Amino acid sequence: MNSEFVSSTVDLDRLPQNDKPHIAMVGRSNVGKSSLINALTQRTNLARVSGSPGRTQTMNLYAIDNGFYLMDLPGYGYAKTSQEQRVVFADMLDRYLAETKQLKLVLLIIDARLGPTAYDQEMIEKLFSYELPFAIIVNKIDKLKKAEEASLLKSLGEYYPDVQIIPHSNVEKGKRDVILRAIEEGVSRIPFLT
Repeated sequence: MNSEFVSSTVDLDRLPQNDKPHIAMVGRSNVGKSSLINALTQRTNLARVSGSPGRTQTMNLYAIDNGFYLMDLPGYGYAKTSQEQRVVFADMLDRYLAETKQLKLVLLIIDARLGPTAYDQEMIEKLFSYELPFAIIVNKIDKLKKAEEASLLKSLGEYYPDVQIIPHSNVEKGKRDVILRAIEEGVSRIPFLT
């Protein structure tokens, strides 16, 4: 998979104006979006990874195989972000989700240890209201015991029966292909993943 960083911006108008599909990654601050981008592209430093939450403050765009873009959006829910900055991030996120016609799939990344937070549930409601296809990536699944993992995945499946739920771990490398298939289906304009 060929991948390269394209741009970092806070302005939708500065994004490339073409028909290439966008796959967006959203999630709480410090949930592992950048690490997931690196895992999917098999590049250790394509996306900048930080141990501190709230570091991604721009829309970061990556070209994949010259066929589509991965968009890393600013994380939400970081308590130490100022109220003013949170409003800026929320507006940027809303505008991107509502106005980007090339957006084909959203990967909502949640932390397996926390399950879907109130912020994640708010994002899920927003994705449904915008009628955007999305999959839920349950990240850091290796941090759970097998019984906890099974219980979480079962409850997510029951609560969101029309959404693909994909467990993921950077430690256990098994699910990369499942996520890539979901992306492929999204790029091919499959309306909802099952």
